Formats: sequence, structure tokens, C-alpha cells
Amino acid sequence: MKKTSLHALAATLLGGVSSVLLADEIPLSQCPEPVRETIRGNTGLGRIDEIKTIRMENRVLYLAEIDLPGKRERKLHIAGDGALLKMIEEIRPGDLPRKVKSTMDTFLAPGGRFDSADRVTAGGKVEYHVDLDLADDVDLHLVIDENGGILRRREEADF
Repeated sequence: MKKTSLHALAATLLGGVSSVLLADEIPLSQCPEPVRETIRGNTGLGRIDEIKTIRMENRVLYLAEIDLPGKRERKLHIAGDGALLKMIEEIRPGDLPRKVKSTMDTFLAPGGRFDSADRVTAGGKVEYHVDLDLADDVDLHLVIDENGGILRRREEADF
């Protein structure tokens, strides 16, 4: 999974761009109780790896990384009141819904290779962010909805 800058992430999730951005790692015990409950409720069989806070103006965003079995990761983006804003979970190809896998497979047929996939849940919607390595050193990034429809597509050539 590609990393996003903390500033861009915070601006997106906190609703604006700010020149003041502070990120700190904190233990679970220092999170407000609603945030702790959200983290615990979404840890599942995983283990909390780290929690960071991002402070912009008067708002705080909590980013929790959870290590899951099978060397996978889940990321939680949580508001200060404990509201889960976004969950990003690395998933294996076999865990993709049939319709999403079918869409992905159409790009693999001509010699492509699966690279990674994330299930992204935000605002009550689920998207699958899929990265494929295609022939001729081209990386294909697809955002696929639950019904297999392509929401976004981006190709990058490896040079």
C-alpha cells in the first residue's frame, strides 16, 4: 500500500488545509475513552502496533495501525469523539468479493500480476483499491466498488 503524506491525509479527513500540523505517537491509555473503545472494537484478532495523533487547529485525528494475522495491516482513522472516519484493511486476493475479483481478473488475463489490495470503508461505503503489475512494466491502480464497477483507474509506467 502506498503511503500518503500526513498533511494531505489530515487535510482530507479534517476538512481543510492548515499550516499547523503536529503528529505524535501516543499509547492507547492516553487516548480519550471513546477513541479507545473504537480502537478496541476494531482490533479483532490483531495487535495494536501504534497510535498517532494529528493536531490541526482545534481538531485531533487519531490514526491507529493494527497488525493482523498473515502479515496484514488495518488502519483506523478516528475523530476525537471516537467516530470511525475510515478503515483501511490489507486483504488477500482470495478475500476479494467475487464481483471485484472478476473485474480485477480481466486485467490479469494478458499476463498481469496481483500486487496488493485494500478494502477501504468510509462514510458507509466500501471500495477496493487494487494494485496490479501489468506487462511492459506498467502499474495499474484500480478503485472498484462492491459491485465490480471501476470508480477510478490510473496507470503508471515503471522507468
